[in-house]
Formats: sequence, structure tokens, C-alpha cells
Amino acid sequence: MINKIHIVGHLGKAPECRSLQNGGVVAKFSVATTKGWTNKQTGEKETSTTWHNCECWGNLATVAEKYLKKGSLVYISGEQLYDEYTGEDGSKKSFPKIKAFEIKMLGSKPESNAFTF
Repeated sequence: MINKIHIVGHLGKAPECRSLQNGGVVAKFSVATTKGWTNKQTGEKETSTTWHNCECWGNLATVAEKYLKKGSLVYISGEQLYDEYTGEDGSKKSFPKIKAFEIKMLGSKPESNAFTF
């Protein structure tokens, strides 16, 4: 089985990094992907934006916190996971997230690099 996802988009805000009791580090951030098309009936340009919740761990989280900023254009490679929780009404709910294994900073700067840990 393969569970791999690749997205290219802009960060909604700078990553939020926190230390865990076991000494680990996790960074969480959101990435917006936008697609565009021309409406065949009206001829007008239209867009649709999807927000992706992302997280990364360890050294990748530390690097993400240091170098990624709101609006940064990034390539994310990772796996699609689902967090589950129980709602106030007792029903189980889940939401998707991407656990990033690789982050590439895209943009006009030639020193943009990929971070993989």
C-alpha cells in the first residue's frame, strides 16, 4: 500500500512549533492550494482554494519554524492521515491532515532548498 500526497501552495501563517514532554518537536501549519478555470458558460475566470492542515516532526519542524513564513510558496510531500475526536454530542469526528516528510521552499530566491529529515 502507498499513502503519499504532494501539494504546492502558500502558507496561511508561520508554523507553530511546540516541544513535547518526550523531547520531541512538532510544527503545525496550513497550506492553501488554489486551482483556476474559465467558466464555459460565462467566460469568467473562477478559482477554488482548499486548505490543508500540515504537521512535521523533529528536525524538520525546527527548520520549518526557522525558515517558513506566512505566504511562503512550498512543496510538501508526505502522507495523508486523519485525526479523530469525540464531539460534544458524543459522535466521532475526523479531519484530514498531512504529515510532511519533505518540504521544499519555492520562489524566486536561488538558495531555496529542500528539507528532509
